[in-house]
Amino acid sequence: MNPKHISKVPDDRKAIAPYNFVELPEKVVQISPESLPKENRYCENRYTGRIECTLTTESPLYIRCGLTKEEFKCGVETKDLPDFFYTNPLEKYTKPVIPGSSLRGMLRNLVEIVSFSKIERVSDNQRLFFRAVAANPNKDSSGKEYKQYVFSKNIEAGYLSKDNEGWYIQPAKIFEKETFAWVREKEISLSNIKKFNDNEYYPQYISISYETVDRDMSDRAKRLFALNVDLANIYKAKGVLVTSGNMKQGSESSPRRNHCIVFEKNANSPKLRIDDKAIEHYRNALTDFQKLPPFDKNWGMLNENCSVVFYYPPQTGNKVGFFGQSPNFRIPYSPEGNGQAATVVDFIPSNVKNQNNSSIIDLADAIFGWVKEDKNLPQNVRQRGSRVYITDAKYKFDKNGIWYKGNPDDTLIPQILSEPKPTCFQHYLVQPDDTKADQSKLKHYANEPKLETVIRGHKLYWHKGINPDIEHPEGNNASGNQITKIKPINRKVTFEFNIHFENLTKIELGTILWILDIAQSDKYRLKLGMDKPLGMGAVKIEPYLYLSNRTSRYSKLFDSNKWATEENTAISQDYRDFAKAFEEYILDNISVEDYPQEKKRSELNHISHLPRIEMLLAMLSWEENPSSKNIEQTRYMEIERKKLPRIGNDPNEYKERRVLPTPLQVIGLDDNRRMNTPSSPSNSGSPTDAPKLKPKLKGNDVGKLIPKDKQSQQKPNANSQGGNAAIARPPKPKK
Repeated sequence: MNPKHISKVPDDRKAIAPYNFVELPEKVVQISPESLPKENRYCENRYTGRIECTLTTESPLYIRCGLTKEEFKCGVETKDLPDFFYTNPLEKYTKPVIPGSSLRGMLRNLVEIVSFSKIERVSDNQRLFFRAVAANPNKDSSGKEYKQYVFSKNIEAGYLSKDNEGWYIQPAKIFEKETFAWVREKEISLSNIKKFNDNEYYPQYISISYETVDRDMSDRAKRLFALNVDLANIYKAKGVLVTSGNMKQGSESSPRRNHCIVFEKNANSPKLRIDDKAIEHYRNALTDFQKLPPFDKNWGMLNENCSVVFYYPPQTGNKVGFFGQSPNFRIPYSPEGNGQAATVVDFIPSNVKNQNNSSIIDLADAIFGWVKEDKNLPQNVRQRGSRVYITDAKYKFDKNGIWYKGNPDDTLIPQILSEPKPTCFQHYLVQPDDTKADQSKLKHYANEPKLETVIRGHKLYWHKGINPDIEHPEGNNASGNQITKIKPINRKVTFEFNIHFENLTKIELGTILWILDIAQSDKYRLKLGMDKPLGMGAVKIEPYLYLSNRTSRYSKLFDSNKWATEENTAISQDYRDFAKAFEEYILDNISVEDYPQEKKRSELNHISHLPRIEMLLAMLSWEENPSSKNIEQTRYMEIERKKLPRIGNDPNEYKERRVLPTPLQVIGLDDNRRMNTPSSPSNSGSPTDAPKLKPKLKGNDVGKLIPKDKQSQQKPNANSQGGNAAIARPPKPKK
């Protein structure tokens, strides 16, 4: 059983965020590759047709336009283009377009979740490094991990070199059990040094001499300090002065005061090779600072301009895994302790990881197609085309004007959003019940993957009502490299698009219809577009299903004076049967561990009763005007929050590493997950009741049937490819 996130985080340990997670499934629900239809024909007992969708924005929506060929050639950045997406330049102010690719991505993500499919599109490129210099190892679990390697008595210094075998370290000479000493800026007599308070400061490596070294017993760490540092030819004792680092101590007026001096090279010490994988992972995780001179933009400190290095000496062999340009260097989260950095992918359980299941086909694959990287797989397993095609959503009408700012030429600067920070492990990793959300017991990326912790799951964003706070506090007066300008469209703007499908099974079509039934409910909204953390992108989708009889469709070309589409004389098909087939298939094939606590298969009729799906519905839940308390619970925490309310007493709301609760705890629902049930490979029993997707005759929901006076034409066969217009649609809203 995968580690499960703590069911109830204590109030004094709760974090807040605009996002949360739907946990991973215990088991992927599979589809047999042999069951997939041939791609060159329409098959019996499968369904082809379209779902005509009316999309209405419920909060401001923004999808950025692409670059024109001329803009691309001129080097224009996309962040400098405020226009909403459009396809016709002459209509970009009057007919915005929602690209089908955005709609497809939104739909596929939800299909992956509700169908218990593999987790896709997780990058393994980002290697995870961290620094916890100030963390108390007795109170902070990451501080304990950091001090295991980067502690003043553990770190040594040496000289970087490279030969035909690769990079290695030549250790420095040892004085008083140390290979380097600290030096205070006041002890340095050099005129060419760039000190920390210099506006032109940059890291430097300077050959120097010094009079002597002395251990400062008044220093908290009782460090060794060099005295009277001067030009290389002044004193007998030689070394290299290192002024690496860009962090400041305390307030802006109190810059760092100490640099380091690495003692002379010890030519008699054996070479220490740097592990090639550790180098690869170090390069992968370079910060912006580590790409500036004298560092190399691709290799960091591994270049001829950086002569010395600090490292944690290898405990076995002579391969160095932990190294950096200063004594308090960033180290990789390394579960094996060898300097090889972990990635987020390492913390995905193998049974739901796409990389480990290249031959497994799930419902998301079956519907949307796939391309596998493994070239040794059979052709029918390696790649397959999609059986679902989604058109662009075209503007139809609006109630309050198209543009959020009123004028199509007016832009706004949204609040600044940074990139996701997966290293915030108290949010992104499962913290089991036994941690009790205690800061000293939290799991992080140096813990054993899968056994001790896993990723939280699929990341989604909370809705924030019809009028979310999206603009930068300084309005259009804001400046800086991180700002961007956008032209969002208003709420209550209506679009139309089609979902065309071919050769879907009842289960596959039911998967899509189950999601669209949620999308048209007044209780929920889906999310689309940019700036989701700010509450943008809430949309409602009203679907209208049409099935096509392919035999009849190709039996004749004309119907009177028009093309014969066969959609106007079709049999009605209530789509409850499709959703029922999907739900039964999921309930029959998931792991027992994904059932609610103390529930058997025979007691479950709907997937909405499953804890994972309850989490999803919690994240999609919708209020037009949420309370200020709810808004407060879905904001980002801040490093320097000066106003109230705030989390804790410190302006740095992240300082105590509070834990993000489950979506169920956030909205106050009971958590009925199975927390400690032994793994069980199979499920038994059958449903006792079909899902009740109640048809509505008008307004917001799908389900209106063809009138009784036309039912004489119909043969209600739920399993046939049948006729064409499966559900007659309610009247469209008037412009």
